[in-house]
Amino acid sequence: MKISVLGATGAMGGYVIKAALQEGYAIMSKVSSKDNIATLFDETEVIIDFSCPMATESMLRYVLDKGTDIPLVIGTTGLSKMHIDLMRQCASMIPVFTAPNMSFLIALMNMTVYAMAKMLDEDFDVEILDVHHKFKKDAPSGTARMLGKTIAKSRGRKFDDVANFVRLGIIEQRRRGEIGFSVQRCSNVIGTHEVSFMGEFENIKLIHEAHSKEIFAKGAVSAAKWIIKQPKGFYSMNDYVKDLIAPMVKALYKDFFMRK
Repeated sequence: MKISVLGATGAMGGYVIKAALQEGYAIMSKVSSKDNIATLFDETEVIIDFSCPMATESMLRYVLDKGTDIPLVIGTTGLSKMHIDLMRQCASMIPVFTAPNMSFLIALMNMTVYAMAKMLDEDFDVEILDVHHKFKKDAPSGTARMLGKTIAKSRGRKFDDVANFVRLGIIEQRRRGEIGFSVQRCSNVIGTHEVSFMGEFENIKLIHEAHSKEIFAKGAVSAAKWIIKQPKGFYSMNDYVKDLIAPMVKALYKDFFMRK
């Protein structure tokens, strides 16, 4: 597989290049956020983007302006609705894969919190803790937002109606169904996400800790291998892992509930 990397001079770009070379893939272009975007598309089969919102926007507008058949894997965080809209426009022409977190375990956690939110009613308050290194610019993280949106969707709620990002001074009593977010930016933490379901008499928490950024790079390279085989469209981590997870869930259900 031939890969071009946008954001190649950043930490994640370096990990992507390392992960791709370990798999025996070729790196065709290494492009920084300040380089000519056009060089990304030279003799490549797929583009992996871990850059910044401005560079991602330039890449997407290039696709819309010039046209291309090269799939995109986008792991850039801090993107706005405008960026998502641009991705969807590009997805009418090519396969576009985007995920705020490329970890398979995060995808599994996301599925799990959906199931828990479905089974636990709104008597269980939900709090999401997002911990990252002190250089991370966006808050809450894309992963924390994704988990919150999953819970809101599971409960039939609009995310914007139940998300609470700010608590300062004298605050009102907690609303039923509210999803609270707490953010820590400290030291060199790669990434920790904790989802708590807090009931009157008992609590349950799910925690994912990333110990190396390499897991995100390996996930992106695996997603690239998958996306080049897909038709044009807009894809997420759920689309990528559902073929892996669905058979596992069916087998687990059969094994757990139908055991002798």
